[in-house]
Amino acid sequence: MKIRLFTPADVSQLAAIFEASVMQGSGEYYSFAERSAWAYIEGESRSDSYWLERLKGTTIWVAETENMLVGFINLKVGDDSEVEASAEIECLFVHPEYARSGVATTLYFALFEQVKALALKRLMVEASYLARPFFEKQGFRSTRRNEHKRFLNTLDKSKGQAAQVLVNFSMTLAL
Repeated sequence: MKIRLFTPADVSQLAAIFEASVMQGSGEYYSFAERSAWAYIEGESRSDSYWLERLKGTTIWVAETENMLVGFINLKVGDDSEVEASAEIECLFVHPEYARSGVATTLYFALFEQVKALALKRLMVEASYLARPFFEKQGFRSTRRNEHKRFLNTLDKSKGQAAQVLVNFSMTLAL
């Protein structure tokens, strides 16, 4: 497995990893409706342009094996005006076929080298039920349980349908 920096040519594979991870990998923790509200926009896969915009301003590492991406992680460094230099891991997704094979750990260690080089004091993440044990193993501590309301589509929202409630956990690692 090779860890390298993301290039825009990787975006379609990155999007596919996200969708597979959410829709297949998170089934133990989230219902089909919750996963659909998380993975899709108006019932459609998130576009390449969505991902390029979403990841702008972050550093992204990808895991590649046999010329195929199998995972990715990204880091968004906090504003220089902050009292405490911090950064946030916004995404860590591994294709379900490669789950529990060391991909997430290898990606995290690549990111952590950058964190050390930047002499950051704090690292944060909002982790799903699936990701929380991984981050706890890395020394992160949960600070808050979050509930994010998402609609499957705008028609459901306009009709007053109930939103899907996605639970995740704000976690912090003091460095």
